[in-house]
Amino acid sequence: MLFFSLLILLFVFGCVNTGQVIVPTTTTPTASEALDDTPYYQIDESNPTATQFIVRQQYFEEAFKPHREQYKLFEKASKHLNIPIEQVPAKFALQSEEEIWSSLPSAPKDFSETAYALAAGRYYSIGYLEEEYFLQPEFYPNFKAQALKYWREPDASSWTPQGYGTYPAQQFDGLVRGEREEFTGVVFFHTSWGVQGFQGVTLIPTTETLKYFDITISPDTFLLGATFPKFDKQWAQKIAISGKPKPDTPPGEYRLGFEVVSPPKEFIAEWEKEHKLLYFNAASSIRPSGYPVEFVISVK
Repeated sequence: MLFFSLLILLFVFGCVNTGQVIVPTTTTPTASEALDDTPYYQIDESNPTATQFIVRQQYFEEAFKPHREQYKLFEKASKHLNIPIEQVPAKFALQSEEEIWSSLPSAPKDFSETAYALAAGRYYSIGYLEEEYFLQPEFYPNFKAQALKYWREPDASSWTPQGYGTYPAQQFDGLVRGEREEFTGVVFFHTSWGVQGFQGVTLIPTTETLKYFDITISPDTFLLGATFPKFDKQWAQKIAISGKPKPDTPPGEYRLGFEVVSPPKEFIAEWEKEHKLLYFNAASSIRPSGYPVEFVISVK
């Protein structure tokens, strides 16, 4: 297995009286999010805060832990919709609240500590993290603050067909001619919260990036599954990006941008056949400011 030494720059903000860590990801806005005026730093009451723990290690172990039995999604949906809780599963076309997570693998024992370390900028070997980590919604720092409302406060007047995010969105590394001339990094592409569609993605380097670097992206074309009403087993994907400066690239700092375009026609045809009206090209989503993935590489 490749060793990934790419350093990750994560700007960490401490929110007053919450203990929550906010990490920048790049996420395409959705219609429902644009209308939501809830403060982005508000967290779910089942999300542990640092002030609850005397022992520091206990907080690390609990901060990102999936406490799904405490989310009470259907109970709160029942109150929001003013219907008996027995009628709530049918509203989501599910058999039970547990079905929301049924396609996901079990979280490993060190999941919460690892997710916290990554969010705090203290974990750099992200290339070793497999599906049991990055397929957990709790792996992403804004999950409890932003995603649970889609079940607790369902709104039939507003569907969310597409939207995606990346984590970590910006990464840094340094290369030295004649010593270390190639970088390799990992980014997790994921569907936005509340999305009911499947999205085809092709990720490419910008023209400016290819002027100075030879780039490999694996995979560069992939399908993102839905996150609502249940999480699809492909809702997040692990993407490896490696690059090497061209022989005539001068020393300096380079911002390598990567952008989403429509997949090849043969992929679109296959995915449209499988998912019908639930299929969308991610490239048609509202584009976030900047690039969904950016590597800042210094060459000496």
